[in-house]
Amino acid sequence: MADLQKTAKDAAYVVIGIGVIGWQRAQVRRRELEQQLRDPRNQLESQVTEARDQLHKLAKDIEQRLEPVVEQLEERLPEQAKELVGQARQAAKDAREQLRSRITTAA
Repeated sequence: MADLQKTAKDAAYVVIGIGVIGWQRAQVRRRELEQQLRDPRNQLESQVTEARDQLHKLAKDIEQRLEPVVEQLEERLPEQAKELVGQARQAAKDAREQLRSRITTAA
């Protein structure tokens, strides 16, 4: 009878041990999956931030190069045309500021 109790006790310990090991393995796998899901998101966020920064630099560069050309053109125009170009430039400036604001807010 003592052997039967010892065998049953040992079997219970083995079953509990296997259950604990299984639970630990499941937790490790869950953490690995969480990390795998986090990494692509972090990479995507990093790429979006980098693309946004490059877009800002490109827009600023274009503005700096275009501004003198437009100013020279505006100087050569008749007075009424200068007013229209001035209004168009102001509207474009407002649109650029709104776009930058929205891009920054979306970030």
